[in-house]
This record gives sequence, structure tokens and C-alpha cells, in this order.
Amino acid sequence: MHKMHKLTAIVLCCAMALSMAGCGGSSAKAESYTATAAGFGGDVTATLQVADGKVETLAVAGDKETKEVGGAAIETFNKEFEGLKGQAAADVDISAIDAVAGATVTSTAVRAVLGDVFAQATGNNTAEKTPVTDSTATYSAIGHSELQPMQVEVTLKDNKIDAITVGENGETAEILQTAVDRLIPRIIEKQTLGVDSISGATVSSNAIKDAVAQAIDANGGDSTQWYTPAEKKTDTVKLDGYDVIVVGLGGSGMASYISAAQNGATVFGLETAGKVGGNSTNTSGPMAINPETKMAAENNGEKFLNEEDLIADWLDYCRGDAKEDLVREFVYESGKTMDWLINDYDFQFGEIKAFFHPKQWKVWATYTGDKTAMYVNALEKAKAMNEKNDYMLELTATDLIMEDGVIKGVKAVSYDGTTYEIYGDSVILATGGFIGNSEMTEKYLGGTFNTKAMLTENGSGVQMALSAGADTYNIDMPAMVHIAQTKKLIKTDELTPDQKAALTAMVLTPESMIVGTDGTRFMSEAGNIAFDNWKGGDTYYAIYSGAQMDSFKTSGMLAPAAPMFLNQGGKIEANTPIADLDDILAVGEKYGIVVKADTLDELAEKLGVPAENLNTAATEYTSYATGATTDPMGKDVAMMSSLADGPYYAVLGAGYYYGTCGGLNIDDSCRVIKTDGTAIDNLFAVGQDSMGVLFSNQVPYVTYGGAAQGWVLTSGRLAGANAAEAFAG
Repeated sequence: MHKMHKLTAIVLCCAMALSMAGCGGSSAKAESYTATAAGFGGDVTATLQVADGKVETLAVAGDKETKEVGGAAIETFNKEFEGLKGQAAADVDISAIDAVAGATVTSTAVRAVLGDVFAQATGNNTAEKTPVTDSTATYSAIGHSELQPMQVEVTLKDNKIDAITVGENGETAEILQTAVDRLIPRIIEKQTLGVDSISGATVSSNAIKDAVAQAIDANGGDSTQWYTPAEKKTDTVKLDGYDVIVVGLGGSGMASYISAAQNGATVFGLETAGKVGGNSTNTSGPMAINPETKMAAENNGEKFLNEEDLIADWLDYCRGDAKEDLVREFVYESGKTMDWLINDYDFQFGEIKAFFHPKQWKVWATYTGDKTAMYVNALEKAKAMNEKNDYMLELTATDLIMEDGVIKGVKAVSYDGTTYEIYGDSVILATGGFIGNSEMTEKYLGGTFNTKAMLTENGSGVQMALSAGADTYNIDMPAMVHIAQTKKLIKTDELTPDQKAALTAMVLTPESMIVGTDGTRFMSEAGNIAFDNWKGGDTYYAIYSGAQMDSFKTSGMLAPAAPMFLNQGGKIEANTPIADLDDILAVGEKYGIVVKADTLDELAEKLGVPAENLNTAATEYTSYATGATTDPMGKDVAMMSSLADGPYYAVLGAGYYYGTCGGLNIDDSCRVIKTDGTAIDNLFAVGQDSMGVLFSNQVPYVTYGGAAQGWVLTSGRLAGANAAEAFAG
């Protein structure tokens, strides 16, 4: 374990004393120890203060951990550590500190740093690791899949990690492969689990690390000794002479890159993740209005719809907030984008279809074939258009390079620590919005949201533009959500698939009272919770009485529901007793998904919602259930139950978001607009970094089908061509 510096202060009772006896008093020695290990999203650090051999303070920190999981686990640990104050440091048993359920990686990192600081404090620290027995065995670890654990074969030989092989798993194949190709060789080369997880494949990476840690512990070793952070480089590399620099190589960045190259520019692209495509390769497909390729193949060459009808409907929905020139440009250019990708870059799309929108216009098509391969092939084809063209993965942009107030390029840091200064005539920001940045979502959207998206969408592009004086547009509008599930997914085998289905049904059935983060009802429980949960905040609570729970045990639910996405298998039938409900609820409580209280006031306190609001909601709800008054939200009374008597249960649900919608303000060339209304000539923003120009902060994302992905690809094509035309040569 990497040992950080030790600070020592000697408190003397007499100035200039040469001996303790000469002072006629005593001395107290205060010492501070720190240690760092790799956690889920970044470093986890422990700081231990010891006075007279006893614990004075102990705290861990990890600001890169996910707030709702790793961050919550750290809070739990720190509360537990308060009980250690006054204990002899030599008597503290680290092994007795339990891991926090659902936060395995953060818990392991915390144990690692605790082992280090207490070893330092007691003089037991050593560079030698506890020996491990030679072994080859398979271990099961929880990865990204909600259905199937990852099986990892680990070979230990001569006190070293000799081989790691991933077997059966439920991971997304392309994402897992980046961890297999990049993470595993680094673990073996560096002989540490403290190497950074692969951006864009963090959960899969951490599952591999967990399996190796299990192997070490199972064979006589101590895995907490294997988290020394890998040493980083400190050199700087300068790259210059580019016409266009593209920051981010997801859908909008890929389109920007190939468009700029095709229009004669020399292009450099950089991507934080270990693969190209970002969330676009996890998306169904784009909106494309009347693409000629599809009109010819599917509609006898005729248009699928009238563009002006769609534009009028779109603008009316957005209540005058959307920028009409950009909505119009998107609608008329999106079909050309699909034709361009098909004809010039061999992309494959299925037939044009309608989505949930009442108009049922045929406006979107799904990708067919290997999406990642299509993205890679397109980039490689564009890269070959000029020998100077290049792109790098695992390279994260940190700042715009400014000279005399003019943008001259981008500063970035590689996974290995190398700093790159990349100079060019124009910069296109294609970083995918800010759903992965809890500080930004708290500021603009009022919460920290569960996500289906890659957490590399951390708002870096928006932040860099803001530092250059950029303006935003509808940045506070609701993010994209079509999925609801329990706040945390239990991926272990502590519950069977059927039991998980029962727990999930409890946040989806119309039989509960649903309230948001303020303790008030925000929708009809018979409505579409998958689409409307955003109204309640980053979490919603399905409230039940003890009587309801007893009824579920003996008679079952009237209308259990299952999610369209994030389904963990299993099933639950209507009117079928859930005899093991107490066991299900107990596991839910362990993971923080179920909260129980004797009174509504106590429940409100545990949930952190205003008690007055929750009591009012329950009183009104009970009145509606008994028929005393009519529910203004129009809920089916047959599905309602009295909440007059406790105990009470809250089951935590949440939306799982695809990404943010609002972002930077741009003009019809995709140039970023400053707060003074002028455009920054050589700074462009595309995709989710700028999508707010199409929408309104008064209403959520549109439901025509594929609008976000369509804008991602179309804005990228247009910005790449515009940047190339303005600055090439």
C-alpha cells in the first residue's frame, strides 16, 4: 500500500527544555497519517489522527465516488468511525468493519486505506505483501449487468497476479472488451489493483478488480495490500497544426470528425473512454425526417410526413422556447444525415418507424448490425483522408488553451498521466452533456440522478465553454428518462429473480401512494411512472401501510408491473400471495431501498422529506380511497388503500436517465454564443452539449422518437462541415 507522508508535532510543556523531567510536566504527541487507494470512480483517502496511541479522529473521503452509492457508503463509514474515538490504535480490528451493501468497490478501497493508516500508526507497516498460494480458480463478481454476475478466472503464481480471464457474463460486449483489452494487461504489468478503471467501462473494470481481490484473499493473501495507486507520468506532449479539434468521440464527435475530414480539414479527436461511440452505441437509433434512401426503399419514393407539420407541432409543444431556426434546420437536415451515413460510411439502419407520440409520424430508425464497428470504421476511413489526422482514446480534455482571449486549442490528460497540449484553429465540443456530474445536476436539475448513460458525460465541454464566456440555453430542463426501477438494483443472489420482481413491482404498481422528494404527490399513480417520474425529483417514494403489506402476503398485488428496461428476470402474478414478503423487505432495508417506520412523522424524518407534506398527502389519499372526496389526479379508487394506520413502508424508486437535454447556446452554424450575444468564431458545440436549443425548460424531452440521437448525428455533421469551411487551410 502506498504510504503518504507522516506529519509529526511535538507539544512541549517548557520552551527550550532539554528533558521532560526538567519541565516538571508531561508531553503529548499528536500524529497524522494518510493513505490513498483506488475506489470506484477515483481515489479514496483515509486520514487518521492519533494522540497518546489512541484514535483521535478517523475519516475517509472520495469525492469521485458516485454520490448515491460510493458517496453514501463513505458517509456510513465515517459515522461508524466516530465510535472508534478514544480506542487504542493497536486494538482497532479493521476486519470487523463491514462492507456497505451495494458498494463493494468503495468498501474494499476504504478497508485498504484503513489497513494502511493503522499499520503506519502502530509501526506494523511493511512493503512486503502477505504471501499468496499458487492457484487458478474462477470467482463471481457483480458487474454492470442487472441479470448475470461476471465469472473471472484468476491465476496467482509466485506471489504475483499471473493471468486474468473473463468468462460468462451479462455485460455489454463492446464495453467489457475495453476493460479486457486495457485494464487486465495493466493490472498484470503493474501488479496492483490500484490502476485506474477504464473510463466508460468503470463497473465492468471494478468487477474484474473485485474478482482478483477475492482470489488474493481466498489464497492466504490480503487484498487490501494490493491497491497501491499506479505511478503516473508527468511529461507534456505538444501537438499542433490542426484545423479542427474534436473533444469527445461519441455520436456527435464521430459525426463531427468524419464531416470535418471529408470537407478537407486536418482533424484530431480525443475521447475519455476506452472506446468510441459513447452512449450512441447503446442507443436504439436516430430521428431522420424523410431520408431519400428510406423513402425509395420503403415508401415508393414518397415522403413519410410533411416537415412543416412536424415543425409546427414541435414549436407548439415547446411553448415558444425552442429556437425555430435550429428546429427547422434539424428537421430538414436529419434525413440528409442518415443518407450521408448510409451512402458514404456504410451505416445500416432498419425501416423508418413511429414512436409513442400521438401523431405516430414515421420519424426514426434503429441501428442494425454492430454499432461500435460502424463508428470505428467511419473514424478510420476519415482518419485515412489525411496523414495528419489522428485520434486518441483515454485522453480527457481539461481546459481550453487561451491566448489573448482567443481559443487556440485544448489541454488534455491521458490515463497514464501524460499531459497533451493540442493546438488547432477550431474546437468542437462533443462531450455528451452533464448527467454524470452530480454537482452540475444538483445545480441545474435539483438532484443526483440514476443513469442508464455512461458517466463519462460529466459536463466537461459545457464547463470549458462557460470558462470562455459561453451562454447556456434551457440548461435546467428535465433530462431524458423512459425507465423507472428501484433506487438501487440488487444484483446479488440474496433475492431470487421472482423476489426481485416483487420488489420492483412495488415502485411501479398503481396500488401505492407515490410522492416525490418534497413528500407531495406529483402524478396519478395509474399514469406512466417510467416517463413521469422526473416530476418528483431524483427519487420517488412508493408509500404503503402495514395493512397493505399484510394483504400482499395473503392475497397478492392487484396490478403488479414490470419494467420495460432494467428487468431483472423473474415474474410476479396478480392476486398471488407473496408469502416471503418479509424476507424481501428485509433485504430491501439492507440495501436502503425499503424504509420502515411506526409513524408518518418518523418515516418523513428517515426519508428527509417535510413531515407536514407527507402527512397531508396521506390524509388526502386516504380520503380519496374511502370515497369521501374525489382525487383530482384521477386515480382509480379501487387501487387505493387507507394510510390512516401504521406501520408505514416507503420503497424507493428512481428514473434511470439517458442524459441531459439542456446545454450551451449556439447559432445555426453550431457556434457557441457568449453571454453578450456574440458568437465565438472558432468554438462549436454539438449533440447533448447544445441540445437545449431545440426544447423548453417548461416541458420534458419530446417523444417523436430518436430526437436526441438524430440531433447528435446531424449537429455533428453540420458543425464539422462548418468548422472545416471556416478554418481549413
